[in-house]
Amino acid sequence: MAARLPAPRLAAAAHLVASLRQLEQRASNLAADLLGGEPFIALNHYPANDVIDAATGAQFYFHAHPADEPRQHRPGWTEIGHIHTFIRPHGPRGPIHHLIAIALDRFGRPVGLFTTNRWVTNEIMCPALPAIRYANRFHLTANTPAATCINAIFTLYANDIARLLRKRDATLQAHRRRNPTQDPLEARSLEILSAQPLHLNATLAALRASLP
Repeated sequence: MAARLPAPRLAAAAHLVASLRQLEQRASNLAADLLGGEPFIALNHYPANDVIDAATGAQFYFHAHPADEPRQHRPGWTEIGHIHTFIRPHGPRGPIHHLIAIALDRFGRPVGLFTTNRWVTNEIMCPALPAIRYANRFHLTANTPAATCINAIFTLYANDIARLLRKRDATLQAHRRRNPTQDPLEARSLEILSAQPLHLNATLAALRASLP
């Protein structure tokens, strides 16, 4: 008999699928929902002032880069834009830590996860261990499709997010060994520190196959 999977992952998968389907039934998608009817302008934040959850310290925004901007390749997917997620563990005036970015394809579906260097989002980077703890507690209290989808991704892919955060630190450490006089957090040659494509259909199939 297959091992029973933790209930939170099953619930997260159901919430993610339901929210994406709800948007598509309205002839929309997650990316369009985050734009909120505003014209798309490269690098702008959507919504303009980010979503900041005062109750939990969770924060996010959606944006995209100009198509002709030279950027590091993201292995395994083509995206229309991505959601940057953050945590402010000590309130809105405290330090902000980037956790993970969620890439969306042209249908507004999640297709990848990646971490970025400190200079990319002007964060205060914390080591992987506390970052993983923050990621495990990340929660948006708003009852919106975006909040539901992001919460679900943090639960459904918690192990992958933890691995990417550890790999992020390993990439920085390796760069420091190769370039001992350079601060790796400011190295413009380091933008994407770890990345992983998401195959939502395969994840859902694996969940179904693991049910008793």
